[in-house]
Amino acid sequence: DWAPNGQIITGSCDELVNTFTVNEASVEKKHVLKGHRLGVTSVCASAAETGAVAASSAMDSYIRIWDLERGEQVRAIDAAPVEAWCVSLSPDGKAIASGSQTGSVNLWCCESGAKLSSMSAGSKFIMCVAFSPDGTRVACGAEGGAVSVFDRESHKLVAKLPGHSLSVRALAFSSDSAMLVTGSEDGLVNLYDLHSHTQAGSLDGHSAWVLGCAFAPGDTHFASCGADQTVRTWDIATRKSIQNFDSVHTEQVWGVAFDPRGGRFCSVSDDKT
Repeated sequence: DWAPNGQIITGSCDELVNTFTVNEASVEKKHVLKGHRLGVTSVCASAAETGAVAASSAMDSYIRIWDLERGEQVRAIDAAPVEAWCVSLSPDGKAIASGSQTGSVNLWCCESGAKLSSMSAGSKFIMCVAFSPDGTRVACGAEGGAVSVFDRESHKLVAKLPGHSLSVRALAFSSDSAMLVTGSEDGLVNLYDLHSHTQAGSLDGHSAWVLGCAFAPGDTHFASCGADQTVRTWDIATRKSIQNFDSVHTEQVWGVAFDPRGGRFCSVSDDKT
């Protein structure tokens, strides 16, 4: 993920969360954040302009919250086995959503570490989760292709979005919270209108699992990446791929993130770049 303070956050099976600073011509490691005892499965940054904070989940069943300025752990939440495969921080930095391996989305208090609620998606394995930028909704993608949207305040399911035939590995909201983009093992990238809760497009371009997706600031474009070792950028208006980076990585690409200040984006791969 790419934090508002300019740091890029990554997690790996080596149990580490790393952060990087980006200059005009170089990317330099800033912090090596240690604490997890098994491989890191998810990282996210708070979108809040004040307070540079990130969160991570791992196969050790812990959610860890990090101060990105000091490079220190702020809190460790014992989520219990299978309750936190993936995580997302709320825009106000007060809550964390985690996706469980039993089909629920859990909400946690960042300050106390207490579980606030558990929302059932009626699915199996929740593989990705995201807060909407306006903070009112939480979306998740699951094994089997289900995409669910919950109301944060009432904790009620407000929409089931069809369109994928295989597990949904990634999803992201537009900055105005009006659209959702999803990436799946079926090789498709789908767009959804969250006002009408209908599918607004299905984009075919990847030749293997889609593992990551992210909207660009301004919501005119988004990026996706996948197991086909490529990164693509797409035009929202035309629903067409406008760039295909097929020689940048030599292994599957797990994630993409845009600089919140605009102008550039990053990708992370099994090739260790």
